[in-house]
Amino acid sequence: MNEKKHFKIISILIPIIGAIIYAFKKQLVHFMFSLPPCPFYTIYNLYCPACGNTRSVNALLQGDILLSLHYNIIPILLILTLMLGYIELAFYSFGKKKKILPRSKNFYLITGSILLIYLILRNFIPLLFPSL
Repeated sequence: MNEKKHFKIISILIPIIGAIIYAFKKQLVHFMFSLPPCPFYTIYNLYCPACGNTRSVNALLQGDILLSLHYNIIPILLILTLMLGYIELAFYSFGKKKKILPRSKNFYLITGSILLIYLILRNFIPLLFPSL
């Protein structure tokens, strides 16, 4: 089996796996809300980078993107990055080379720095609180 055939199989399986996960969203939501509260917030009364992720993913599963962004921006950024990577993979597996994701180290350094500043500031600006 050549490399492109592997990528074709993967690019076909990814949407199927996504549909299966979405089909079990009620069980996933039930599991997510049975998790214990954030230990970092409980001890230090500060939001960690993961605070709000569970509620953010739940809002996404319900189709509410703005509420998801309010809880935590990281799941949206992760899904967007994964979708763009999937599109690149699909193009490559069918013989076309398309670069959609930036390849610049500076882009990722600047984006990571902005995200870090946001994750710190949301502890001090009430509008950015993930509403625990």
